[in-house]
Amino acid sequence: MISNKPKVSELDEKKMRLKRLENIKNAKINPYPEKFDKKQSLLEAKSAEEGTKIQTAGRIMTIRLMGKIVFCHVQDWSGKMQVVLKEDEIGKEKFKFFNDNFDMGDFVGVEGEVFKTQTGEISILVKDYQFLGKALLPLPEKWHGIKDVDTIYRQRYLDLLMNEDSKKRFQFRSNFIRALREFYWQEGFNEVETATFLHQATGATATPYKTHNNALDIDLVLRISLELPLKELIVGGMEKIFEIGKAFRNEGVDPSHLPEHTSVEHYCAYWNFEDNIRFTEKMFDYFFNKLGIDKKIEVENRDGEKKMVDFATPWKRVDFVDMLKKDTGLDVMKYDDSKELLKDIKKKKIEFEDMENMSLAGLVDNLYKKVSRSKIVGPIVLFNYPKYLQPLARINDKNDKLVDQFQIVVNGWEMLKAYSELVDPLDQKERFDVQKQAKDKGEGEVMEGDDEFITALEHGAPPISGWGMGIDRVVAILTGQNNLRDVVLFPLLRPLSDGKSKIKPKEDGELGLDYKQAVQLLDQYIKDPIVKLHCVESEYIMRDLAKHFGQDEEKWGIIGLLHDIDWDLTKSDPSQHCLKAQDILKQAGASDYLIETIVSHCYGFQFNEKLKDLKRETRVQYSLAASETLTGLIIASALIQPDKKLASLSVESLKKKFKNLKFAGNCSREMISECEQAGIPLDEFLDLGLRALQKISDKLGL
Repeated sequence: MISNKPKVSELDEKKMRLKRLENIKNAKINPYPEKFDKKQSLLEAKSAEEGTKIQTAGRIMTIRLMGKIVFCHVQDWSGKMQVVLKEDEIGKEKFKFFNDNFDMGDFVGVEGEVFKTQTGEISILVKDYQFLGKALLPLPEKWHGIKDVDTIYRQRYLDLLMNEDSKKRFQFRSNFIRALREFYWQEGFNEVETATFLHQATGATATPYKTHNNALDIDLVLRISLELPLKELIVGGMEKIFEIGKAFRNEGVDPSHLPEHTSVEHYCAYWNFEDNIRFTEKMFDYFFNKLGIDKKIEVENRDGEKKMVDFATPWKRVDFVDMLKKDTGLDVMKYDDSKELLKDIKKKKIEFEDMENMSLAGLVDNLYKKVSRSKIVGPIVLFNYPKYLQPLARINDKNDKLVDQFQIVVNGWEMLKAYSELVDPLDQKERFDVQKQAKDKGEGEVMEGDDEFITALEHGAPPISGWGMGIDRVVAILTGQNNLRDVVLFPLLRPLSDGKSKIKPKEDGELGLDYKQAVQLLDQYIKDPIVKLHCVESEYIMRDLAKHFGQDEEKWGIIGLLHDIDWDLTKSDPSQHCLKAQDILKQAGASDYLIETIVSHCYGFQFNEKLKDLKRETRVQYSLAASETLTGLIIASALIQPDKKLASLSVESLKKKFKNLKFAGNCSREMISECEQAGIPLDEFLDLGLRALQKISDKLGL
């Protein structure tokens, strides 16, 4: 931002703003007035002809004084426009009051007329103004926007003010939901609302949030799906219904999963899943036309590769069973026994966590996720699912081992799922019983039954096809985002006051070394190839963390690369580790900031008397400690894979290895968990770290 007022600390700035607030009150002006008659948006004002009378308002983003003229840029949701205050137009007293008491971030209402400045900028020549709100804290100073991810998620209001891309993205989300409703209305659907609190978490397989109602003295769960109550409404005579609402799953957080997400589900009497495939393609054609977006969208996969997704309809249809057969060489329809399938999966040298205890459904679902899903660019219509994979879907008339279900998969994300609904109450009860048996045997991912739903079906239901889509995922794909938190206004974060999030997110410093010098220094001091690979691994995780946090990737990479620069010299005497590094780095010309950051990863180690009582404080320090420790856990986990390859290691497996404290016991889980103090959830950090090393697997020989 631009201002000719001297820069001061944030604390001093607040004191000065409080003083100006007092001045405003002393002038008998209400600094927080009740209302203002805003007649035009700034976009409308900017589009008006010269000479047009304007009465508008917004937040001051820049202030520039030039003698007896003040130039300001004022911003509202529609855009930004310059307003010009001249002493001879508004009078000496009002001109002085504005210059003495208005700050960047304050709200102002102006009356004036549109004119063009000598530089050709369409502006408002102010005839009168009104104070509309004092900002006591300054806005971020970076004109190019906020880059720090923690600030973006935690203080979304600043992100929306400073980052035009974020503003456009959330405007798109609003327009998308509006278009979604309009499409349903034109297709004759009624919008309904069902309960968020349920007696049982059913309709999907997920861990619920549990709560208690004091008035009724009953335990309840937050819904994990909208499905069963909506189908009960079809039993009640409704024929075309949809609901947009929240679902809650008390599980891990990663780029494609959030504990609270927005979904839309619809149900139509007398349809089958083929009708829903055609309806889905029609819906997306409507979106692209209504929202004016290109059907070809560039996305980034989990390996950071750019892929082009073409949403032109009709979409390619892929048989689920045939796809698995092609990708694994296994025909899952030939198996009725989980032990036989497990044996053959092992023969193919495919492994995933807890496979020894999985039912047939669990094995097939995890096989798909392990081998096939991540490779799909799409969009594809994935159909023909084994019966045991979907307890709520209708059996196919031609093959009683299949159900009439489809999913739309894009860039490895399952965007929506639909099927011909199972409305036979006897069959439904039998399948719920099978799920219960699997749960009793110890399988975690099974669907809860619902006796009330069975009772509803016993009263009779027509043919139904139901459909559910994750709105967050679709908006992320359509706006080119690879993290759902970037399309959710206030994603769940750990509170800063919980004693765990103590970061100084804006800290930064020069290193004194460039990347070429860092590599030369590493070659000079580290001869052990294993240690050198560990340094490279740390470098790449730090680079991806920097990208995640909006920090300088090369700087963070250098910090990761050089963090163990003295290990060859100190491995026989760990008490000197990080201490000798100070001399090496200082002699090489490293800055105090680089030296302190690298040394910080040894803080708290009891073997080092000088460092054991020191504590990490900054984001980059927490990130380094977590990253260099995580490398050991990832490499150890890869080495126990049948092929000893990073590509065979899934993030789900890595999460379970993290929880098993007996595995790779020298990799401190406490230090890895410091990622959360840096501002990234543990599950997301494990995923990021694994993907970082998978990208350099050839370099690592894994």
